[in-house]
Formats: sequence, structure tokens, C-alpha cells
Amino acid sequence: MVALALMAMVVVGSTAFGLSLRHDITYFFSSAPITDLGEVTDVEPADLRTNVHVRVAGTPMLSRSVRYRRVLSGAHGVVFPLAGQRTIYVHADDSSDALARSEFTGRLVTFNDLGGRIDTVESYLQQDLELPVSGESFLLLADEAPGADVWPLLLALLCALFVLLDVWLFFRWFRPARPGPATPDV
Repeated sequence: MVALALMAMVVVGSTAFGLSLRHDITYFFSSAPITDLGEVTDVEPADLRTNVHVRVAGTPMLSRSVRYRRVLSGAHGVVFPLAGQRTIYVHADDSSDALARSEFTGRLVTFNDLGGRIDTVESYLQQDLELPVSGESFLLLADEAPGADVWPLLLALLCALFVLLDVWLFFRWFRPARPGPATPDV
């Protein structure tokens, strides 16, 4: 009975995790051209769509930037708002030129679209820097082009493999037993 409960939990967990990657997978297969938003001060937030490849120009606010280290890869990232607006933030690799640029191209998402990937950064922007960040605020993942990150697709395939394997084992568990060869009476 414990094995069946564990198998059911794996199916539910893998399905939920696979579904949480749907935006990443959709963006991976996207072939739409880059949407040029122009100067960030001229952008109307109501016109923005998520999970699209965009280009925007603006000046990074160095005094409001947040640097952090990614747990698994050890790479450093930086999140900052662009001057003159309070709706679009930029996430970039923390390199020497990340804060020196004035034009950013990448994937536009909301903080909610990322799930819990950068909740700590969002919370720091809200509470410590007192910026108007919410789950509906937009985040431009700089230099992330469609088809660049294959990891969401591989994770979704792994989740599908777990679900298929557990469903197959579940049905195998309950299939009727085949009669074995008859043994002669001696």
C-alpha cells in the first residue's frame, strides 16, 4: 500500500512540476521576432505581454540593483530597475558590462511566471529597497533568446518519463496473474 501511495505522489508531483515549466517550454519553441519596446519611459505597462522576446532601452538604476548568487550553478546575477519607470526590472548576469549597457534584449516575464526562482530578490526589492515590486511586475531576463535554454525541456521530458513509468507499473501491479505451467501429478 505504501508503494502505491508513493507512486501516486510521484505522478502528482511530476505532473505539477512539468506543468510549472510550461512557460519556459513555450518560450523555447517560440519563433516570433523581437518586439522593440523602445525607450522604457514610453512603455505602457497595460500593453505588455509576458513570455515574449523584447528589446528595451533605458538607464539602469545602480543604487537600486541587487546582486545575488545562484545556488546550483554558483553564478552571480543582478536585478535592477530602469530609470524613469516602476514596472520593468532587468535580470542579467553580474558581469562587468551588465550595468553599463543602455539597451537590453531578452525574455519578458512577470515575477509570478518564475515561480519561486527569485522570491528572495523580489522580497529584498520590496522590503529593503522599498520598490513597488509585485508578482505582476515585469522582469526582462536579459540575453535569454528562444531556444537558448534546453534545461526546461529536458526536465519536462524527465517528468513525463516518471509519470509514464509509474502509470505502467501501476497497471502492471493490478493486472491479472497469468496461469503458470501445469505440474503433472506423480
